[in-house]
Amino acid sequence: MAINLTDLQPIKASTDLSSYTSFIYGTPKIGKTTFVHKLYGDRVLFIATEKRHKVLVGAHVQYVSSWIEYLQVLAQLRNKTIQERYDVVAIDTVENLYQMLEAYILSKYNKTEFGQVDWGKDWTDLKKDWKDGLQMIERLGYSPVFISHATQITEKIPVSGILQEQVNETMTLKEDKKTKEKYYEFAKYVPDLKDKVMAPINKMVDNILFMTVTADESGQEHRVIHLRETLQWKAGSTFEGIAPVIPLSADSYKKAVEEAIGLIDDDQKKSEKESIGMQEEELDYDALMTEARELAMKFHSAGRMEEVQRIVDETFGAGNKLTEATKHQVQPLFVAVQKMKETL
Repeated sequence: MAINLTDLQPIKASTDLSSYTSFIYGTPKIGKTTFVHKLYGDRVLFIATEKRHKVLVGAHVQYVSSWIEYLQVLAQLRNKTIQERYDVVAIDTVENLYQMLEAYILSKYNKTEFGQVDWGKDWTDLKKDWKDGLQMIERLGYSPVFISHATQITEKIPVSGILQEQVNETMTLKEDKKTKEKYYEFAKYVPDLKDKVMAPINKMVDNILFMTVTADESGQEHRVIHLRETLQWKAGSTFEGIAPVIPLSADSYKKAVEEAIGLIDDDQKKSEKESIGMQEEELDYDALMTEARELAMKFHSAGRMEEVQRIVDETFGAGNKLTEATKHQVQPLFVAVQKMKETL
C-alpha cells in the first residue's frame, strides 16, 4: 500500500467500542476480567497468564505459561480466520507476562540476573521485546486491552503546589524538619507496574480505567470505574465529555462512551470499527525483485545505470548489488523500486 496524501480524509470518531484500546487496573477481585468479557462478549480473546477463569462462562481464554507460548499465540493471530473471529485481545495480567519475558531473556543468555551481559544487551533486548511484543497485537489489527492490579504509593505535594479545593480528608498536612516547608502527604492508586513496564502501554492506550470500591454518604459501598485522573488515582480517557466516575458495569461504561461520542457532530462520526495501529503490509519479495529487474533493464537501455547504482548505494549501502537483495531486505527493496520508478 503506497502512501498517497491526495486520498487523505479527515478523521471521524468511531461509534464501535472495540475501536478503542484500554488499560484496566483495580483492586483484587473487583471484577476487571468479568467487565472485559461482558463488554466485548465473544469478540475478545483473553491471553491469560494464570488459571483463574474457571467460571467465566462463555469466555475465549488461551492460557500461556511462558514468553515462547505468548509468541506462539501472536503467530496464530496472523491467521485471517482468527482476525475475523476476534476484535479485541486482552492481556490478563500484564505483570505476569512481563515476568515471563524476563525469564525468557535470562534463559537466552544463560544468566541468573540482569546486568551480566556485555554492553547491556540483556536490558536492551528486554525493552525492545516488551515494546514489540505488545505493539504486535495492534499491528495485526486487534484492539489491545491490558489488565493489571492496583497498588498504593505515598505522594507528597508542597502546599504551594496544590489548589485549596483539591485538598481533602485523605491528605495529611506535614512539615519538613529540615526545610520547614509544609506539604500534603496522601496515598495514590497506581498500576502495580514498574515505569519501564507501563511506558509502552501508556503510549498505546486510549483509556485508562481504575476500578475500586467507594462508599456513599450513608456508608453503602459501591463498585465504580474512575475515568479521569485525580491526585488520588491514575486514570484518563480519550473522550473529552465522558463522566469522571460511573458504576462498575459494562452497560454503564457503554452508556458513558455513547454519551461522550454523542457530543461529537454526526458528520464527524462513523459506525465502522477504526483501523487501529500500523498494520504491516505484506510485501511480495518475488514480485518486487521481478519489477526491479525490469526497471533496471529500462535504465540500461537508456544508458543510465549509474543512476541505478546511486539508488542502490543510498538504499542498501555502498558496494551492494540490487540483484543480491535477500527476502530479509524486502523493505529496502521496496524503497529502491519506488525510487527507480520516480527517477525514470
